[in-house]
Amino acid sequence: MRPFVRHIGIPALAPAAIVALYFTPVMLFGCVNRGWMAVGVVLISSAGAFVTIGLGIRESLHRRSAAWWLLSTLILLLPLVLILGPLG
Repeated sequence: MRPFVRHIGIPALAPAAIVALYFTPVMLFGCVNRGWMAVGVVLISSAGAFVTIGLGIRESLHRRSAAWWLLSTLILLLPLVLILGPLG
């Protein structure tokens, strides 16, 4: 798999899911269910961010560049920032 897809494309699905949930009509899922889905996306992406932090640390210990893993971590933390900030 190409690094761009692996480190940017796949993690970008989490912020896209949060934005999609924000624009979903309330009548489709209901208010509480939309909130639970958003919390689920945030928890899964935060867990993924912890995994990418660990992989980045492992890469840096082997004296390799961890820039892709850092970028993945930042993208995976974006749903948390969106929920706590502008979309919350």
